[in-house]
Amino acid sequence: MQGPNLLRFFKFLLIVVVLLVGFIAALFIASVEEQPLVVATSATQVNDAESVQELIAQIKQSVQDRTLDQQIPLTENQLNSLVGFLQRAKAQFHGQVNITPVASSISASYQLPPNPLGRYVNFSALVLPGEGLQLDEVRLGSIVLPGKKTLVTLVWLADWWTDSDIASQFVQQIDSIRMFQGSMIIAMRPLDAFLRNLKELKRDIGEESELSVATAHYLRFLANLEVGRRPTAQSLGRYIQPLFAEALSRSSEDSADEENEAAIMALATYAGHHRFANFVGDVQPVPKRIAAPLKLPTLMNRGDLSQHFIFSAAIKVLSEQGLTAAIGEFKELMDRGAGGSGYSFVDLAADHAGVKFALVATDDKTAFLLQKLLAKSVSERTFFPETQGLPENLNKASFTQQFKQVDSPQYKELLNEIDQRIASLPMSQLKGSE
Repeated sequence: MQGPNLLRFFKFLLIVVVLLVGFIAALFIASVEEQPLVVATSATQVNDAESVQELIAQIKQSVQDRTLDQQIPLTENQLNSLVGFLQRAKAQFHGQVNITPVASSISASYQLPPNPLGRYVNFSALVLPGEGLQLDEVRLGSIVLPGKKTLVTLVWLADWWTDSDIASQFVQQIDSIRMFQGSMIIAMRPLDAFLRNLKELKRDIGEESELSVATAHYLRFLANLEVGRRPTAQSLGRYIQPLFAEALSRSSEDSADEENEAAIMALATYAGHHRFANFVGDVQPVPKRIAAPLKLPTLMNRGDLSQHFIFSAAIKVLSEQGLTAAIGEFKELMDRGAGGSGYSFVDLAADHAGVKFALVATDDKTAFLLQKLLAKSVSERTFFPETQGLPENLNKASFTQQFKQVDSPQYKELLNEIDQRIASLPMSQLKGSE
């Protein structure tokens, strides 16, 4: 390319970039507003969390009957409970779903950090009953977008991001939507082909990444431990002590946090659920064989507490702390319903302890110190709090009588006590941990 032509090309490219940046800036400015569109409180929304159990059972049944047409009922309470869960995971987010025979509205507000343009980004969309998935109108702040074109654009972006046509397939699965006051029924075409394609869809999770390689090492190490072959359940401390001693032998102060991430993911895959490996890569020591202890480990002689702790630690490694805490809390709220085990603050303490464990393990200021601490002792008291006096097995009536709802002063007081117990643990006392 000759000099003058090259100069013209760069001028053209500069103009395109300036126009694109200007368009994005104008779109952002137009979408920001001073007042939120949604002011619903999460504490009220998640009060019906037990209603989600029925939805989960329906989805499981639909997966089992994947070769048949499906009729999936959804209620306004179920959807708003899930929206409330998202809000508890991300406090800046507020959402609301309303279902009527004419249309269903999905509204959301997101609070921005302080800025001169405005405090909230507001979003709303109308879904219409009828054949397939139909969007009538989409609003982003003061911007009104045509529903059909917006749906096409969103599906295209999802397909592009996943390098597949999975979003297009999902939309095509929806045969029709019928709406009533407070509920809807989604008719789905047989899910078999879609689920097979979804299973085959492989996001770039870095099968050859450093995390994957290190996780495979620690999973192989756990699979070779004698404690996992004992016929009786053993304390989780008897797995954590040798695991983090091994991590210590492979770490420097600069790499301890990365080694600990891999150790936690290996522990979750081995002693939690083998599907955690899906987030890391092909880490099983023997192909097509799941590495697992003969009996799952315990905390305070309870297998459920060990699972809560391990799952929360692994989810923290994979996500934000708020999401991890919200998952544990929402599960307990669902358990208040008939057939559930009841709301357990002991389980919640295990969730919070697992989150704290992962935070300390992956903080570059404390990761190496934690390895040294755990390598010395198998005691659960190093990383798990005393749970005496924490209420358990509360059905919805008992929970409401004692605590009214989540975020009540009584509820917050008990959560604060749990966090204080965790803060007094040796792992929490390491210099640099919060």
